[in-house]
Amino acid sequence: MAKFQDRYRIESTRLRDWDYGSPGWYFVTLCTKDKKCFLGHAVDGQIVLSAAGVVAETEMKSICTHKKNVMIDRYVVMPNHVHAIIVIEGNHPYSTVETGLAPSPTGACMRLSNIVGGYKAGVSRICHAKGLLGFAWQERFHDHILRSNASVNAVRDYIDRNPQNWLADPDNPTRAA
Repeated sequence: MAKFQDRYRIESTRLRDWDYGSPGWYFVTLCTKDKKCFLGHAVDGQIVLSAAGVVAETEMKSICTHKKNVMIDRYVVMPNHVHAIIVIEGNHPYSTVETGLAPSPTGACMRLSNIVGGYKAGVSRICHAKGLLGFAWQERFHDHILRSNASVNAVRDYIDRNPQNWLADPDNPTRAA
């Protein structure tokens, strides 16, 4: 691990030669701080959202109204994390399907980190305004570039099945070891 100013720092998990502002399909996972179940709980394979979970879902649905070149293909809010397929519009080597998004009039794309950062900040701001002061996100997020129809379909299936698989999920703090 490299040091910066005599302190350890975490290396980026981002693909070095990839421009995360370029059009593409991205599978992202955002975790709550310390993986605490702020966003809800599971009952019979269904996720029952908490007040913070409702905010997380509402803000996820509204991303495309704030970011004109962005589409949320699929998402799920889990008790301590959120999965989403984020599409940044435009032609790219891994175009999987037609999104129906209009090309950007300026040709500029949003960077994935700006999209995710804006989402996390918005959810946090609303939660804190509602008095949900314990809510916080983990600092970073996980991402995977989806490069084929098979990858997109596999991630869609994973997202759809995530609530039913919560009892066995390694991120479930109440899971039987």
